[in-house]
Amino acid sequence: MLYGLPPFYSRNTAEMYDNILNKPLQLKPNISNAAKHILEGLLQKDRTLRLGHSHDFEEIKNHMFFSPINWDDLTAKKLTPPFNPNVTGPNDLRHFDTEFTDEPVSSSIGCSPDSSLITASIKEAAE
Repeated sequence: MLYGLPPFYSRNTAEMYDNILNKPLQLKPNISNAAKHILEGLLQKDRTLRLGHSHDFEEIKNHMFFSPINWDDLTAKKLTPPFNPNVTGPNDLRHFDTEFTDEPVSSSIGCSPDSSLITASIKEAAE
């Protein structure tokens, strides 16, 4: 997210989908030219004109928005992450809000062999 809500956002899901399909992209004027240009490219309705269509990730990687990134150093894991959480292991959830870790697992993610909904939360699975 470069700023606030997504460009086509609406609380009404049907209206949001309609906005995505039919409304022109309107961006706030307070973003950089590079950010505006990449959003316009990625959110192009005509997929043949969309950023990354012709040269895949190379086209996106070489966009001016990503010019500060040294891709060779990133690939070689030489860059220091901006935030490195102090955790005790893969099940340490202290940096996640309980609003999310207490949510039941979606039925689209996992079902038991008898097709009943798995209701364990992420937090319960980590215990």
